[in-house]
Amino acid sequence: MSVRVRFSPTTARALDIGDARVALLAHLVASKDGALVLRIEDTDSAHMSPGAEDALLADLRWLGVDWSEGPDVGGPYAPYRQSERADTRALRLAELVASGAAYRCFCAAEAISPESAGRTSHCHGTCRAVSSKESEARAASGETYAWRFAIPAAETIVWEDAVQGELTVRSEDIGDFVIAGFDGAPSPTFASWADDVDMHITLVLRGDDDISLTPMQILLSRAVGIEPLTYGHLPLMTAPDGALLLESAGHTGITELRDTGYLASAVVEYLVLLGWLNPEELENPTLSDVWQSFSLDRVSKAPCVHDPERLRTINAHHLRALPHDALVRVLGAYMSRPPGWADFDALFEAARDEVVVASDIVTIADFVVSRPSQLSLDAEAHAALAVVSAALEAADPESYNGEALLGRIRRKLKTAGLQPAVGLQALRIALTGQDSGLPLPSLLSIMGVAEALIRIDSTQVDTHRARKR
Repeated sequence: MSVRVRFSPTTARALDIGDARVALLAHLVASKDGALVLRIEDTDSAHMSPGAEDALLADLRWLGVDWSEGPDVGGPYAPYRQSERADTRALRLAELVASGAAYRCFCAAEAISPESAGRTSHCHGTCRAVSSKESEARAASGETYAWRFAIPAAETIVWEDAVQGELTVRSEDIGDFVIAGFDGAPSPTFASWADDVDMHITLVLRGDDDISLTPMQILLSRAVGIEPLTYGHLPLMTAPDGALLLESAGHTGITELRDTGYLASAVVEYLVLLGWLNPEELENPTLSDVWQSFSLDRVSKAPCVHDPERLRTINAHHLRALPHDALVRVLGAYMSRPPGWADFDALFEAARDEVVVASDIVTIADFVVSRPSQLSLDAEAHAALAVVSAALEAADPESYNGEALLGRIRRKLKTAGLQPAVGLQALRIALTGQDSGLPLPSLLSIMGVAEALIRIDSTQVDTHRARKR
């Protein structure tokens, strides 16, 4: 039977790299033999912002995650928003009540809040002893209650986790948990289980912070005679300081990465390779290696540490590998077209080996496009610039080559008895006001002779140091 794996992001927060990793691995599983089902958790209306779902879908599509069923494409088990599935969950609740697996609990209201249910909401089970007749009467009188699931006594729940291997939990360590309020409002544990069952999900892939939910959901399935689903719990991604990513001030959302100028291909490679076991012991495994041999048993059971510098390194590599037209398109999205004197293509090619994220082009271009003001050079440097200026004036402004022009400048400086290093450094400072930056041939190619001469002519003789970057 082909696998049906679901990804259920919440619209209460933006998609972050931890969620994105789960989505990508679910996509990998489904691409082998099955379908990826996208179901939106949108019941936390207090924390939702307008357009949250559209932004979420856009982030997933940017990463290349492809789903067979979802709120935008439909499918045989619609609806695909949690907020729209109340009717089917009501039927599952009625089924549990009819089987005797669920009972009314009249404990203090704060102990039966569905919002806190399914994780730490335990009780002593005293309400299990209340007769059906008394329970009905107390409910009819308006007494507040919630529906709890009756945990079987002295039972060991064992399951084979698709990532973690065999896991075991004792029923006495769980406690009767809330599945719904008196009005039928479901707890998150019950809601996700009911939706998974009714949408014929076969594999639930999620973070290992949800392992505690699994024995509860296995027992829910058994209570209504359904074969429990397969569960796989991925190690959480942590910040470099060991904190959980969502609790770290430095965690990064996918929208933020995209807006900063990371390439989707780089983010995907980084996330998929993160925590991937390499049984072939390939020296430098690639994304292609993972695609060809991926299986959940090759995912590390240890927590994954988010390494921002590694992500930056991968992104820089992907940027530098772009064809020229693609590089111009990616970098050009972050800046206005340079002045008419500037060679747009030469600027972006010169920046190819400098940019780490695409937005870096803004800073790089600023030092090239902005003319230095009130530059002062010492007498030796200013004299060298006079020779440089003469060499530039003799060049054909329509057909010169930056590298060839630099060679001409070196020869003229030597002929004049001047140190080429002094003259070239003076030229750099005159062009940009900086003593480092893009290679001089690139600067000359970008600016052209006319602009270079304007900048050289604006320098003054002085001992004042040129400003530094």
